[in-house]
Amino acid sequence: MEKVRAIIADDSSTVCKFIERALLQTGRDIDISMVQDGQEAVRKLSEQAYDLAFLDINMPQMSGVEVMAAIHVMGGKTFAISMSNSLDASAEEKLKSFGAYDFLEKPFTNKQVHQILKTYDTIRARYNALIVDDSTTVRKIVGKVLKKSIFDLDIDEADDGTSALEMIKAKRYQIIFSDFNMPNMNGIELAQKIAAHATRSEVVLMSTEMSADLDTAAEHVGARAFLRKPFYPQDVDTILHHIFGLKHSRFTKQVRMLAAV
Repeated sequence: MEKVRAIIADDSSTVCKFIERALLQTGRDIDISMVQDGQEAVRKLSEQAYDLAFLDINMPQMSGVEVMAAIHVMGGKTFAISMSNSLDASAEEKLKSFGAYDFLEKPFTNKQVHQILKTYDTIRARYNALIVDDSTTVRKIVGKVLKKSIFDLDIDEADDGTSALEMIKAKRYQIIFSDFNMPNMNGIELAQKIAAHATRSEVVLMSTEMSADLDTAAEHVGARAFLRKPFYPQDVDTILHHIFGLKHSRFTKQVRMLAAV
Protein backbone atom coordinates (compact mmCIF):
# COMPACT_ATOMS: atom_id res chain seq x y z
CA MET A 1 0.00 0.00 0.00
CA GLU A 2 1.14 3.53 -0.76
CA LYS A 3 2.14 5.94 1.99
CA VAL A 4 -0.76 7.87 3.50
CA ARG A 5 -0.34 11.59 4.17
CA ALA A 6 -2.57 12.60 7.09
CA ILE A 7 -3.29 15.86 8.90
CA ILE A 8 -4.81 16.14 12.37
CA ALA A 9 -6.28 19.52 13.28
CA ASP A 10 -7.44 19.98 16.89
CA ASP A 11 -6.69 22.63 19.52
CA SER A 12 -6.22 19.81 22.03
CA SER A 13 -2.72 18.33 21.83
CA THR A 14 -4.05 15.31 23.74
CA VAL A 15 -6.54 14.53 20.98
CA CYS A 16 -3.89 15.02 18.30
CA LYS A 17 -1.51 12.62 20.03
CA PHE A 18 -4.29 10.09 20.59
CA ILE A 19 -5.16 9.99 16.89
CA GLU A 20 -1.49 9.91 15.92
CA ARG A 21 -0.84 6.88 18.15
CA ALA A 22 -3.96 5.11 16.87
CA LEU A 23 -2.92 5.61 13.25
CA LEU A 24 0.63 4.41 13.86
CA GLN A 25 -0.66 1.31 15.66
CA THR A 26 -2.05 0.07 12.34
CA GLY A 27 1.46 -0.46 11.00
CA ARG A 28 0.73 1.56 7.87
CA ASP A 29 3.29 3.92 6.40
CA ILE A 30 1.75 7.26 7.42
CA ASP A 31 3.22 10.76 7.29
CA ILE A 32 1.34 12.72 9.98
CA SER A 33 1.11 16.50 10.41
CA MET A 34 -0.56 18.04 13.48
CA VAL A 35 -1.91 21.58 13.84
CA GLN A 36 -3.93 23.26 16.59
CA ASP A 37 -6.02 25.84 14.75
CA GLY A 38 -8.09 25.99 11.59
CA GLN A 39 -6.07 28.70 9.90
CA GLU A 40 -2.89 26.65 10.15
CA ALA A 41 -4.79 23.62 8.83
CA VAL A 42 -5.88 25.54 5.73
CA ARG A 43 -2.33 26.78 5.18
CA LYS A 44 -0.99 23.21 5.32
CA LEU A 45 -3.74 21.91 3.05
CA SER A 46 -3.02 24.65 0.50
CA GLU A 47 0.69 23.83 0.44
CA GLN A 48 0.39 20.09 -0.21
CA ALA A 49 -2.18 17.38 -0.78
CA TYR A 50 -3.32 15.25 2.16
CA ASP A 51 -5.01 11.89 1.77
CA LEU A 52 -6.68 11.86 5.18
CA ALA A 53 -7.76 14.65 7.54
CA PHE A 54 -9.18 14.65 11.08
CA LEU A 55 -10.75 18.08 11.64
CA ASP A 56 -12.06 19.30 14.98
CA ILE A 57 -15.18 21.40 14.43
CA ASN A 58 -14.46 23.86 17.26
CA MET A 59 -11.01 25.39 16.71
CA PRO A 60 -9.62 28.92 17.08
CA GLN A 61 -9.06 31.14 14.04
CA MET A 62 -11.21 28.96 11.76
CA SER A 63 -13.69 26.21 12.59
CA GLY A 64 -13.55 22.70 11.19
CA VAL A 65 -16.58 23.54 9.02
CA GLU A 66 -14.66 26.48 7.53
CA VAL A 67 -11.63 24.28 6.94
CA MET A 68 -13.88 21.79 5.16
CA ALA A 69 -15.27 24.63 3.04
CA ALA A 70 -11.70 25.60 2.09
CA ILE A 71 -10.93 22.01 1.04
CA HIS A 72 -14.06 22.08 -1.10
CA VAL A 73 -13.11 25.38 -2.76
CA MET A 74 -9.56 24.16 -3.41
CA GLY A 75 -10.96 21.05 -5.08
CA GLY A 76 -9.07 18.77 -2.73
CA LYS A 77 -9.62 15.00 -2.70
CA THR A 78 -8.91 14.75 1.03
CA PHE A 79 -10.82 12.02 2.89
CA ALA A 80 -12.04 14.23 5.71
CA ILE A 81 -13.40 13.25 9.12
CA SER A 82 -15.01 15.91 11.33
CA MET A 83 -14.81 15.63 15.13
CA SER A 84 -16.63 17.20 18.06
CA ASN A 85 -18.63 16.44 21.22
CA SER A 86 -21.84 16.97 19.25
CA LEU A 87 -23.06 18.00 15.81
CA ASP A 88 -26.01 20.28 15.13
CA ALA A 89 -28.17 20.03 12.01
CA SER A 90 -26.76 23.19 10.41
CA ALA A 91 -23.13 22.08 10.73
CA GLU A 92 -24.03 18.58 9.52
CA GLU A 93 -25.66 19.92 6.38
CA LYS A 94 -22.68 22.17 5.62
CA LEU A 95 -20.15 19.38 6.18
CA LYS A 96 -22.09 17.08 3.85
CA SER A 97 -22.27 19.76 1.16
CA PHE A 98 -18.53 20.41 1.44
CA GLY A 99 -17.69 16.72 1.02
CA ALA A 100 -16.78 15.56 4.54
CA TYR A 101 -16.92 11.78 4.74
CA ASP A 102 -17.95 11.17 8.35
CA PHE A 103 -18.27 12.55 11.86
CA LEU A 104 -16.57 11.19 14.99
CA GLU A 105 -18.23 12.02 18.28
CA LYS A 106 -15.78 12.62 21.12
CA PRO A 107 -14.60 10.72 23.00
CA PHE A 108 -13.83 8.02 20.43
CA THR A 109 -11.67 4.89 20.51
CA ASN A 110 -8.56 3.51 18.84
CA LYS A 111 -10.81 1.03 17.06
CA GLN A 112 -12.85 3.81 15.48
CA VAL A 113 -9.69 5.47 14.15
CA HIS A 114 -8.45 2.12 12.82
CA GLN A 115 -11.81 1.60 11.08
CA ILE A 116 -11.55 4.98 9.38
CA LEU A 117 -8.16 4.05 7.93
CA LYS A 118 -9.52 0.68 6.79
CA THR A 119 -12.48 2.42 5.15
CA TYR A 120 -10.15 4.90 3.48
CA ASP A 121 -8.07 2.03 2.05
CA THR A 122 -11.17 0.25 0.74
CA ILE A 123 -12.64 3.34 -0.88
CA ARG A 124 -9.37 4.44 -2.45
CA ALA A 125 -8.62 1.00 -3.95
CA ARG A 126 -9.23 0.69 -7.70
CA TYR A 127 -12.15 -1.45 -8.88
CA ASN A 128 -13.13 -2.64 -12.34
CA ALA A 129 -16.75 -1.76 -13.16
CA LEU A 130 -18.82 -2.73 -16.20
CA ILE A 131 -21.89 -0.86 -17.44
CA VAL A 132 -24.30 -2.99 -19.50
CA ASP A 133 -27.06 -1.15 -21.36
CA ASP A 134 -28.33 -1.26 -24.95
CA SER A 135 -28.53 2.55 -25.02
CA THR A 136 -25.29 4.39 -25.78
CA THR A 137 -26.70 7.56 -24.25
CA VAL A 138 -27.65 5.81 -21.00
CA ARG A 139 -24.22 4.17 -20.76
CA LYS A 140 -22.57 7.59 -21.05
CA ILE A 141 -24.86 9.10 -18.42
CA VAL A 142 -24.30 6.21 -16.01
CA GLY A 143 -20.56 6.44 -16.63
CA LYS A 144 -20.55 10.12 -15.65
CA VAL A 145 -22.43 9.31 -12.44
CA LEU A 146 -20.04 6.49 -11.54
CA LYS A 147 -17.02 8.72 -12.11
CA LYS A 148 -18.37 11.10 -9.45
CA SER A 149 -18.52 8.31 -6.85
CA ILE A 150 -16.07 8.50 -3.96
CA PHE A 151 -14.96 5.00 -5.00
CA ASP A 152 -12.26 4.68 -7.65
CA LEU A 153 -13.96 2.86 -10.55
CA ASP A 154 -12.24 1.86 -13.80
CA ILE A 155 -15.24 1.74 -16.15
CA ASP A 156 -15.87 -0.36 -19.28
CA GLU A 157 -19.09 -0.61 -21.30
CA ALA A 158 -21.06 -3.38 -23.02
CA ASP A 159 -24.13 -2.89 -25.22
CA ASP A 160 -25.85 -6.19 -24.42
CA GLY A 161 -25.71 -9.26 -22.18
CA THR A 162 -23.81 -11.41 -24.70
CA SER A 163 -21.02 -8.84 -25.05
CA ALA A 164 -20.92 -8.42 -21.29
CA LEU A 165 -20.41 -12.16 -20.74
CA GLU A 166 -17.50 -12.21 -23.20
CA MET A 167 -15.88 -9.26 -21.42
CA ILE A 168 -16.41 -10.89 -18.02
CA LYS A 169 -14.63 -14.04 -19.22
CA ALA A 170 -11.62 -11.95 -20.24
CA LYS A 171 -11.44 -9.58 -17.26
CA ARG A 172 -12.58 -9.63 -13.67
CA TYR A 173 -15.14 -6.96 -12.83
CA GLN A 174 -15.89 -6.44 -9.17
CA ILE A 175 -19.09 -4.51 -9.97
CA ILE A 176 -21.47 -4.85 -12.91
CA PHE A 177 -24.19 -2.24 -13.41
CA SER A 178 -26.74 -3.82 -15.74
CA ASP A 179 -29.95 -2.41 -17.20
CA PHE A 180 -32.97 -4.56 -16.41
CA ASN A 181 -34.79 -4.08 -19.73
CA MET A 182 -32.53 -5.20 -22.58
CA PRO A 183 -33.35 -7.11 -25.76
CA ASN A 184 -32.38 -10.80 -26.08
CA MET A 185 -31.07 -11.05 -22.51
CA ASN A 186 -32.51 -8.95 -19.69
CA GLY A 187 -30.70 -7.99 -16.50
CA ILE A 188 -32.11 -10.90 -14.48
CA GLU A 189 -30.95 -13.41 -17.11
CA LEU A 190 -27.53 -11.79 -17.27
CA ALA A 191 -27.16 -11.89 -13.47
CA GLN A 192 -28.11 -15.58 -13.53
CA LYS A 193 -25.44 -16.38 -16.14
CA ILE A 194 -22.84 -14.34 -14.24
CA ALA A 195 -23.63 -16.29 -11.06
CA ALA A 196 -23.25 -19.56 -12.98
CA HIS A 197 -19.76 -18.51 -14.08
CA ALA A 198 -18.77 -17.99 -10.40
CA THR A 199 -16.88 -14.83 -11.36
CA ARG A 200 -17.31 -13.21 -7.92
CA SER A 201 -18.77 -10.18 -9.69
CA GLU A 202 -21.46 -8.20 -7.86
CA VAL A 203 -24.46 -7.28 -10.03
CA VAL A 204 -26.45 -4.09 -9.51
CA LEU A 205 -29.57 -3.81 -11.67
CA MET A 206 -30.76 -0.49 -13.08
CA SER A 207 -34.39 0.16 -13.93
CA THR A 208 -37.09 2.81 -14.06
CA GLU A 209 -39.54 0.32 -12.55
CA MET A 210 -39.50 -1.30 -9.11
CA SER A 211 -41.70 -4.08 -7.77
CA ALA A 212 -41.71 -6.90 -5.24
CA ASP A 213 -41.66 -9.44 -8.11
CA LEU A 214 -38.52 -7.87 -9.57
CA ASP A 215 -36.89 -7.85 -6.14
CA THR A 216 -37.67 -11.55 -5.68
CA ALA A 217 -36.30 -12.45 -9.10
CA ALA A 218 -33.17 -10.36 -8.58
CA GLU A 219 -32.46 -11.92 -5.18
CA HIS A 220 -32.94 -15.39 -6.65
CA VAL A 221 -30.08 -14.85 -9.13
CA GLY A 222 -27.82 -13.11 -6.62
CA ALA A 223 -28.18 -9.46 -7.69
CA ARG A 224 -27.29 -7.11 -4.85
CA ALA A 225 -29.47 -4.05 -5.46
CA PHE A 226 -31.74 -2.11 -7.75
CA LEU A 227 -30.86 1.43 -8.75
CA ARG A 228 -33.95 3.34 -9.84
CA LYS A 229 -33.20 5.61 -12.79
CA PRO A 230 -32.31 8.40 -12.58
CA PHE A 231 -29.81 7.89 -9.77
CA TYR A 232 -26.92 9.89 -8.36
CA PRO A 233 -23.37 9.37 -7.05
CA GLN A 234 -24.62 9.21 -3.44
CA ASP A 235 -26.89 6.30 -4.37
CA VAL A 236 -23.96 4.45 -5.90
CA ASP A 237 -21.78 5.17 -2.86
CA THR A 238 -24.37 3.69 -0.51
CA ILE A 239 -24.66 0.49 -2.53
CA LEU A 240 -20.88 0.11 -2.76
CA HIS A 241 -20.64 0.51 1.02
CA HIS A 242 -22.98 -2.47 1.34
CA ILE A 243 -21.10 -4.53 -1.24
CA PHE A 244 -17.69 -3.94 0.35
CA GLY A 245 -19.01 -4.44 3.88
CA LEU A 246 -18.27 -0.91 5.04
CA LYS A 247 -20.01 0.83 7.90
CA HIS A 248 -22.13 3.69 6.62
CA SER A 249 -20.94 7.14 7.55
CA ARG A 250 -23.25 9.62 9.23
CA PHE A 251 -23.37 11.54 5.97
CA THR A 252 -24.14 8.58 3.68
CA LYS A 253 -27.43 8.63 1.83
CA GLN A 254 -29.56 5.56 2.53
CA VAL A 255 -31.05 3.59 -0.37
CA ARG A 256 -33.07 0.39 -0.49
CA MET A 257 -31.01 -2.79 -0.80
CA LEU A 258 -32.23 -6.25 -1.70
CA ALA A 259 -32.94 -8.51 1.27
CA ALA A 260 -30.33 -11.03 0.11
CA VAL A 261 -27.62 -8.58 1.11
